[in-house]
Amino acid sequence: MLSLTCIVFGMASSQWIRVRASLFSNDLGIMRHCDVVSQYCGDMERLNDLVDAQYASLFRSLQAVYLMHCVGMLISAVVYFLFAVKFFESKGGFRALTAFNFLTLAAGVYTLALFGTKYRQFFGLTSPLYDNNIIFSKDGHDSHHVSDFGYGFIMAIIGCVLSAIVTVCSGMEASRAVDLLRNMQNRLTVWTSPYTLFVDQEA
Repeated sequence: MLSLTCIVFGMASSQWIRVRASLFSNDLGIMRHCDVVSQYCGDMERLNDLVDAQYASLFRSLQAVYLMHCVGMLISAVVYFLFAVKFFESKGGFRALTAFNFLTLAAGVYTLALFGTKYRQFFGLTSPLYDNNIIFSKDGHDSHHVSDFGYGFIMAIIGCVLSAIVTVCSGMEASRAVDLLRNMQNRLTVWTSPYTLFVDQEA
């Protein structure tokens, strides 16, 4: 649920990239954007104005993949709930869920990796007008970077990390590793309990 919450928050946020330049000041997300000057926020209906034309189709595909990531985590959360209430109890179900979680995780990692490495090209920030992505003050010193990552992108990363943990846990359950660890813990508890030592001494 924490992973799903972070992913949904990231999808609804416009704070993936913060762009502050004299020609272009926007908060940009995978699904939303906000114009800092006019304080207008929308759901990427101005995509043709914001995204470089040659990257528009790639950006649309990233939106679709991240939406699949979100829907996949929602389905995973529902299935885990069904396991928790003993509606599903087979180990085969955990194997299928592990494979599904892995594909869901791959979709999220792909989106974040491509967005994080290509966002300057997506939004045209490689233009010479942005002076190599740095705004200079009047005395010639660096004032601040034109673009940087916002908290929405960080939340999306946290969601992916939690999704990876969920995938590992479901994989452990599918391979019965959890049962083995529990058996080992029980044996250690028995071996180190005072009652066991007393029985051994009496024997």
